[in-house]
Amino acid sequence: MGFIDNIPDEKYDRKYGDFYLFKRLFTYMGKHDLPTFLKVLGWMLITTGSSIGIPYLIKFVIDFVEQGIIFRVMDVSEYLDLVSRGTTPGEIGYLVYILAAGVTILYAINWLGQYRANYLLATLGGNLLRDVRKDCYEKLLIQDMTFYDENKSGKLVSRVTSDTDTIGNMVNLTTSFLINSFVMLTIMVILLVTDVRLALIALSTLPFLFGVAMGARILAKRTSKKWRKTIAILNANVSESISGIEITKSFNQEEEGFARFKEINQNNYRAAFFRAIGISIYFPFVEMIFGVGTFLILYFGGNWTIITERIEISTLIFFILMLNRFFFPLMQITQFFNQFEAGLAAVERIFSLMDSNPDVVEVEDPISIKEVKGDITFKDMKFFYLPKEPLYKQFTLHIPSGQTCAIVGKTGAGKSTLISLISRFYDVKEGEILVDGVDIRNYKLEEYRNQIGIVLQDNILFSGSIEDNIRYGKLDATREEVTEAAKLVYAWEFIQSLPDGLDTEVGEKGTKLSAGQKQLVAFARALLSDPKILILDEATSAIDAYTESLIQEALKILLKDRTAIIIAHRLTTVENSDRIIVIDDALIQEEGTHNELMAKRGKYWKLYDLYFRHQSLDYGDNNKSTN
Repeated sequence: MGFIDNIPDEKYDRKYGDFYLFKRLFTYMGKHDLPTFLKVLGWMLITTGSSIGIPYLIKFVIDFVEQGIIFRVMDVSEYLDLVSRGTTPGEIGYLVYILAAGVTILYAINWLGQYRANYLLATLGGNLLRDVRKDCYEKLLIQDMTFYDENKSGKLVSRVTSDTDTIGNMVNLTTSFLINSFVMLTIMVILLVTDVRLALIALSTLPFLFGVAMGARILAKRTSKKWRKTIAILNANVSESISGIEITKSFNQEEEGFARFKEINQNNYRAAFFRAIGISIYFPFVEMIFGVGTFLILYFGGNWTIITERIEISTLIFFILMLNRFFFPLMQITQFFNQFEAGLAAVERIFSLMDSNPDVVEVEDPISIKEVKGDITFKDMKFFYLPKEPLYKQFTLHIPSGQTCAIVGKTGAGKSTLISLISRFYDVKEGEILVDGVDIRNYKLEEYRNQIGIVLQDNILFSGSIEDNIRYGKLDATREEVTEAAKLVYAWEFIQSLPDGLDTEVGEKGTKLSAGQKQLVAFARALLSDPKILILDEATSAIDAYTESLIQEALKILLKDRTAIIIAHRLTTVENSDRIIVIDDALIQEEGTHNELMAKRGKYWKLYDLYFRHQSLDYGDNNKSTN
């Protein structure tokens, strides 16, 4: 296979067997829409019965036609003998008409059964697709950040969209597989009962057919799984490229990005090509084996009919018709064989997502809370992203209720990790994080997170209006409450300047607003949620000096009676904090107020000189005096 052997497995892929996938898929169908599934099976059984009944009636028609032909050439004595048994030529013709009408009726029933079965299958497939996507999305929402660290967003999007798209097709294929298997088994029994010799001749081709099927199945299963992975990689590349289009353009890397996409796209094309080989090789083999079976019936059955007259012509035709009905469902399965294996690969990926469990979970009997005071303690905490690279070894820090604590340090020192841990995006490996003296793992997760408000450096706004995004912090808030929150953080000035005010659409990820405007909306959203613990992670870095001066006044209101943890590169934000913690290599190096730490002339003083000094009002005068 060459290149497709090098596509790595994902961590959350599990190796399920086909039987398990069948069983679980049908269990899932039964759980979500059992009545419709049973109706589908019922109509398919009606279709199957009418399909098998047609050759029987055709056989009887041929038998009576033969009797009619013989009757026209018989002599008087034979005619009298026939009449003495109560049969006349008119009655023979009448039976032929009835049987011909019966064949027509069976074809009509067959059509109606197929129509109803297909209609219900479409309904079942649509319902199942809706439920699978809902369950997959719900599973994504409960995952912790470790899951998202290890899975690209494009691949996850592929699972929820393109992988789930195959569910409808799988419902059709797997339901048809069960019915077709029943049809083939029934026909085998009928053929054996009708004539053992012809049945054994007709079925002698099955070992060759199953041998080819197994080989094609192995090939299709392997290539389909690789093909699905290339689709996920393709989706991930497109998603990442669109998200980072500004960086691509700023560095003039359009050609390099396009070259990488061409390679990924070519890999997907090759995987699809190898996947198509299975059906292109297999289907002609099935046609050939069907032709061989028909030839054997005609050859041996024809000889026995002519030489021994032990097999009627109607029986011979009946065998050919039944053999066609035996191979037709088999050919249906093989015609969609590659799709079937691709569907199994997609089903496997869907169920592996559903089976993935988050590391951050609630305890069996969590503590319910309506409001916390906000007293925070990191106690002998150990945490790492990679086991061999511990970040925090034995970290201890106490932040009293109502205190505003600024955390500063070089990039990579572990500042943002503390934010993620206090928010329970991750759980500590050892030690505890206590809020009001209780391990946060013992709180009810939803209620605990309601106590926390977060404003990040790069805040994401959702498609919708400005009002919708502010109300995201409190869904039942009135328009007056939304307006008040916007005014308190000085967002109302720019909102009023927009043509549609609060009803202005922000665009995907807030692209219609400037970086500073997005931050102001995020401040209003956090204020509206009224959290007891407020976290600001570089929250004022994207705001100009004028807006920041307004924000500093708003922060006095926002931080009042709240415990606040601030990660900032803005001097004013740090200076106004009650306490400053200096972190380096995931350890507390210094702590105190701004003036206390400046007097020590230690690490904070160096950070101040490196990051903050140029932001001070007298920086220009001091700089001139040194020149």
